[in-house]
Amino acid sequence: MTDCKKETITKTQHFVYVPGTEVSYPETVFCGAADGPRVTVSAGVHCREYIGIEAVNRLAAEIRPEDVRGSIRFIHAVNYNGLIRRSADVFPEDGENLNRVFPGNEEGGSTLRVAVFLEKEVIASSDAIIDLHSGGFCEALTPHVYFHGVCAPEVNRQSEAIAKHVSVPYVVRSSAKNGFYSYAGQCRVPAIILERGGCGLWSEEEVKADMEDVKNILRFLGALDDGIPAVEKNPCVMSAGWYEDAPESGLWYPAKKPGDRVVKGEVLGQIKDVFGTVLYTYTAKDDGVLLYQTASLGIEKGHPMVAYGMPEKQ
Repeated sequence: MTDCKKETITKTQHFVYVPGTEVSYPETVFCGAADGPRVTVSAGVHCREYIGIEAVNRLAAEIRPEDVRGSIRFIHAVNYNGLIRRSADVFPEDGENLNRVFPGNEEGGSTLRVAVFLEKEVIASSDAIIDLHSGGFCEALTPHVYFHGVCAPEVNRQSEAIAKHVSVPYVVRSSAKNGFYSYAGQCRVPAIILERGGCGLWSEEEVKADMEDVKNILRFLGALDDGIPAVEKNPCVMSAGWYEDAPESGLWYPAKKPGDRVVKGEVLGQIKDVFGTVLYTYTAKDDGVLLYQTASLGIEKGHPMVAYGMPEKQ
């Protein structure tokens, strides 16, 4: 991050080059005159998840440097080359998914080197991270947030507190460890993933909702002092639940929509071949709420099929 000097208000915009790769990404950095936290807001880890990318673009243009306390870094699109090339949600340089390779390797391919760079240059210089995602090219979801569930207790608590300042119906305790946000937690930096929108689409309504949520979190953390108080929400806290990949390749016929309640034993969908023969019927393993599912007709073995979480007992 650009060094922030005390009693100096700055806004800088530039591309950050990842050494040893062809990867660079755009960022905007605000440095406030007053002391405060160092917060990173990132988007475009998955390059076809557009809502967060556009929300970051607009936030970077809208926020006034004089309202910033500490520093705020906006990473407009981590996988910028993938965004421009409209690639799958992997880095086009080597075809790897950044959220599956942490902690990375300085001697590895581009994506592994990006992971190392983000750990050293972003995670290490952040006190909190807000990572913006949405349903990818063929994924439908109901808005929800993931927070840390398997980090140090204090980090888990801080992450949950951040998540509860987002206007979504569900916040989900995550057991993930190797994505950008989740590895930040392993490095003792509280972070969240905000999921909103899907199917590789974006809308004004969803972008504005992301913007309002990010600003509310920044106020809560003390990084944004624009005269508006932070508001804690009252979402349903859910356990990590079930994240099921397709056991067969074929055609996917879901029986539910994201946000629907599911009952243990209820059919959530079927995979058929092109001749209509049922290859697999998936039934819910517990009561809960459908968080996301594949929205495309075709589905590949070993790739995400359906996910649902269960409300935690109070």
